[in-house]
Amino acid sequence: DYLVFDYLAETTMAILAAARAKQPELGWATDFVDTAVKPVLAEVKRQGIKVDSNAGGTNPHGCAAALQALAELEGITLRIAVVEGDDVGAQMPDLRARGVRDMFSGEVLPQKVLSASAYLGAAPIAAALAAGAEVGITGRCVHSAVRLGALMHEFGWTASDFDLLASGSLAGHIIECGCQARGGLHTDW
Repeated sequence: DYLVFDYLAETTMAILAAARAKQPELGWATDFVDTAVKPVLAEVKRQGIKVDSNAGGTNPHGCAAALQALAELEGITLRIAVVEGDDVGAQMPDLRARGVRDMFSGEVLPQKVLSASAYLGAAPIAAALAAGAEVGITGRCVHSAVRLGALMHEFGWTASDFDLLASGSLAGHIIECGCQARGGLHTDW
């Protein structure tokens, strides 16, 4: 019923922010549209499969526009929701003025940052699906959120269903990091 794509890591965000700094229409995972969704879009639409992804990186609206253009090119009507709120770059001057410091080092926040993002949770993804989105695109979010948002929507879980949310978060993290949990990051190739 759901197809979930997870693209973002801290390093990926830096790469996407640098790409957007050079070309403002970029900043999102282009292979999400060109490689992952393009070959399956017609079948996803035909079967009513919902798609969730954080492929929006630092430019979720750019990602949505590219996906919309692909859908139109293929004659497919597609309801795409963009989940906003992760980009906190505009708040950096105020945070510096208020004396907020780096949470790990205690150092003053830098004067220049390429991007600054807050991790979004699953609730806005669930809300996008509840509003009728066939595809939900976010920027930075908790890795498990793209899965948990689908679970919340599908099963009607609320913010007070703590045991269910914990189970869904755990399942989302195991799916996302499963290969690492089984030695996928082991360096003895």
